[in-house]
Formats: sequence, C-alpha cells, structure tokens
Amino acid sequence: MSTPKEWKRLSFREALELAGLPDDTSSTQQAVQRFMSRQPAWTPGQELPWDAVGIPPPKITRGAYGAVVYALSALAATRVVEEEDHGNVDENRRGIHSIHAVFTNPGLSDRPFILDVSEVHSSRSFSTRLVHARQPTQPSSNPSGPFPDSDSEAPLGSPCLTSIVTFKRPVSSSDEVQGIPPQKRFKDILSSRKPDQWNPCPQADVDALKAKFPNEGHGAFPILDMYKVDMSGFNKNKAIPDRRELIYYRLLKPLPKEDTNAHILCHAFEADRNSLFMLGNHLGYGHDLGIAASLSYSFYVHVNADEAVMEGDGWWMQEVSWPRFSAGRGAMESLIWSPQGKHVATGYQDGIVLPMTAKPGRETKL
Repeated sequence: MSTPKEWKRLSFREALELAGLPDDTSSTQQAVQRFMSRQPAWTPGQELPWDAVGIPPPKITRGAYGAVVYALSALAATRVVEEEDHGNVDENRRGIHSIHAVFTNPGLSDRPFILDVSEVHSSRSFSTRLVHARQPTQPSSNPSGPFPDSDSEAPLGSPCLTSIVTFKRPVSSSDEVQGIPPQKRFKDILSSRKPDQWNPCPQADVDALKAKFPNEGHGAFPILDMYKVDMSGFNKNKAIPDRRELIYYRLLKPLPKEDTNAHILCHAFEADRNSLFMLGNHLGYGHDLGIAASLSYSFYVHVNADEAVMEGDGWWMQEVSWPRFSAGRGAMESLIWSPQGKHVATGYQDGIVLPMTAKPGRETKL
C-alpha cells in the first residue's frame, strides 16, 4: 500500500482568515460592514492524483467546499457582534445560536469571498445578522492566495450564499434532556479500535473515487483531523433512514478557548463534510453520481457557547442520518456529540442528489 502525499494543512485562523474592508455607506440605510477572505477555499478531491490515472477530475469535485463560505459568512457576522460586545465580561458575551444559509451559486477557489454584514435585529439577549457572500467575476491576480486587497475592488457576481446568523447570551439551565449518545449505542463498533485508527475521511466520499484512490489520506483538508468509522456491518440490509455514519474529529491545531464562537464554527464546518456524497452512495449512485449540491443548511447550537469548546485531545463525533429522500432531494441530519457524550449541536441540510443517468428500473433504497 502506497503512502499518501503529505499536503500543507491550514489551521482555522489560517484557512478562514478575514480582512476588514471599508464599510459600505452608499445607501441611506445603516452601514454594511464588509470583509474579504484571504485564502483559497478547499475543494473536495483536488489533491487526488488525477494525472497518475490519466483522467480529468469529474464535475462533482470542481466546486469549493460549501462549508468554507458558510463558516466565513458566520465568522464575519460573529466578528461584528464580538466587537459590539467588547468590554463585556466573557461570561456574558453573545455566542452563536444558529446559522441558516441558502446556497445560490457554486463557490470558486481561485478568488476571494466578499462578505457584507448587516443588522436585522438586536435586543439585550438575542441578536440577528444578515450576510451576503459574493465573489469577483474574474479570478484573483494571485489565485493561489493570499488574495490581495485589490481583489475587493473588482466587479462582483450575484450572491453565492445568503445567511442569517443568530446570537444569544448564555443562560443557566436546571434541566437537561437528550438521547443516548453514539458512544454508548455503538460501543461494540467503536471499541474495536482507537479513533485515529479508522481510515481518514475520504477527500471526496464517492464510491467510484474511493475505489480508484483508496489510500490518499486527508489531502490538504484544513482545520480538523477527521476519521470515518466503518459502519458497513451495522448498515447492511437496513433502510436508509435507519443507517448511520459516524465521524470522529478534533482540531488540527489548537484554537484559543476564549474564541468560543470560532469553536462553534469548527463544528459547523465539519458537519458539512461529504454529506450528500455519502447519501449518493447509500442510494446506489456511488459509481454514477451526477449532481450532489446543497441547497440550504441550518446549524443549531443547543448549549452555551463555552460548552462547544474543543480542548485537549478528546475526539468529538458527528452522527449522520438521512431521514428523507424525494423529488431528487435528500434531507440530512447531523448530531454533534462531545467526547463526554453531550449533544452539543445539530445540523440540517437539504440538497440535490441525482445520478448521472436515469436508469430504467432503478429500485428505491428507502
């Protein structure tokens, strides 16, 4: 078995670096605060050795990882709110409560994202921000990054993502209700090896690509180390809504625990990984996948922000399921569990998953 190539992998602050831009004061309404990303967005499958096999990358691997602009947009809103909270004690600062985004155009990795943040509503304990993410119509003058300030002056295309980000101050709770954590439900499977002894998450979790590139490691995937548990035995002969995929993850490089919202964004960034690709495999499209594209993605944090902080070397877990597929669209649910088995957050996605060709007699897998 060959050893996968080692790629440079960026930390949270490197991969999602933001530069502040002058506020947009062109309208008669309140000023729009603007930011620009500095680094190219990671693209699933771009580090696979396509030249070695003599074929071009398929279309499904050419778009930027959607969680990059998703996290960048929420990060821009977060930095605005945190600046407003400057001077408050840490225990009373606003933390991310939810992120709701609609993907309207594919993201491109050869140019920055320009992020416009505006206020929707603010009260003493709950706040909402609106973010529009757009990209220049032409590639950057330095497409490999870091992107220069001059890119922000280029003409912009229509939004590729629009999101609503909500923030809430911490409160104490006398009651706790949650389901049984996967660490207990799947103890027999998980105890068979250490978290990092499972295979790294595939760079593009499509059956055909995994068969062609079986040992290519993490690639340049940033921010997190991620390992996918082999759930094939558990999933065998089960209906798709009853199947599960489990992914272990933790920070690639340390992130200050005081930056609680950044930790939340790491979880949201993770929860989008290979989501619709995996559904395509379960539907039987893994060797015939034509389209896998997120339409909308919501992420809810169920705890106070400091409870989402990733400290030490403990492994967090994403539990993935797909309760519904119809009209060419799949619904995905991602439960985020702490190393101690606390249900910290939940992600919900709806997206298009279609085979490359419509095959007569294709049986339903639901």
